[in-house]
Amino acid sequence: MGFIGSAALGLSAMPVGGARATDWPARTVRVVSPSTGGITDTHARIVFEALSDRLGQRFYLDGKPGAGGGISAQIAARSPADGYTLLFCIASLVVTNPFAYQNLLYDVERDFDPVAALAYAPFAILVRDGLPVRTMAEFADYIRAHPGKVTIANVSPGSLAHLVGELYLQTIGGRAEMVPYRSVPQTILALSSGEVDAFVSPMGEARAGIAGGKIRGLAVTMAERHETLAGVPTMMEQGLAGFDIAGWYGVLAPKGTPRPIVDKANRELLAITQSAAYRARIAELGAVPAPPLTPDAFRDTYRGEAERWGGLIRKIGLTLD
Repeated sequence: MGFIGSAALGLSAMPVGGARATDWPARTVRVVSPSTGGITDTHARIVFEALSDRLGQRFYLDGKPGAGGGISAQIAARSPADGYTLLFCIASLVVTNPFAYQNLLYDVERDFDPVAALAYAPFAILVRDGLPVRTMAEFADYIRAHPGKVTIANVSPGSLAHLVGELYLQTIGGRAEMVPYRSVPQTILALSSGEVDAFVSPMGEARAGIAGGKIRGLAVTMAERHETLAGVPTMMEQGLAGFDIAGWYGVLAPKGTPRPIVDKANRELLAITQSAAYRARIAELGAVPAPPLTPDAFRDTYRGEAERWGGLIRKIGLTLD
């Protein structure tokens, strides 16, 4: 990776709080992440390796898993607001954790400024091959005919994947048992062996599970089909209005980070996410690029999502320690 001096990045921005966007980054930037492996980590590396190449400074990932991602958010929130710490953010940190966790380690509005939305990551509704259903309508009928007997795997209570399952049950008026698992690979194995009936899976892992031949995909949760599972219809195609749902990846900065730095980071990140190369790489991870949102538009978007999911969390009485 080649490095260039900060003077080569331009001289037009005015200083705010002693920081020039044109000087940023003048040194290594830490990116705190809620993951140390798997698809989330891979996605972060794609983004920040590209950003390092564009800006000539190293952006290194500092994985801090735990507490539903809350540990990473707490660490980022307590870091200096100087542009040299960013948070690689998953949706649950912003739109579900604030409502589900009783003792949250951070406050989204108080502690962070939005930088950029990167990508959407939809889910796939998977069932074991022996379950006698092939559509979401048949699945609804089966759940209602066996109240409380159908088992749905849940890797992370309070996550969007978990809440998609809860929203579906609310929509169809059914009851099922949520069964906890420790990881997505463990859950895919359990579904393949018939240990559990269904799973709301991240798209990236769903394709491999279906390819094994012992799992069927009933639906994907975005408005359009995903290119890696083109044969699996959307929930909306199957009459479930409002099921245009996806997790997402984004970038936040500690509250008070100079706006010229935030705006420059936004521009540079969007140059990456709107590229054909990025689209192709994240398709294999089950994701699609987010639209090119300004920081303020990104905040408006996640505030709306938080209102939606917060209402569901309160309705089902979900609380986490």
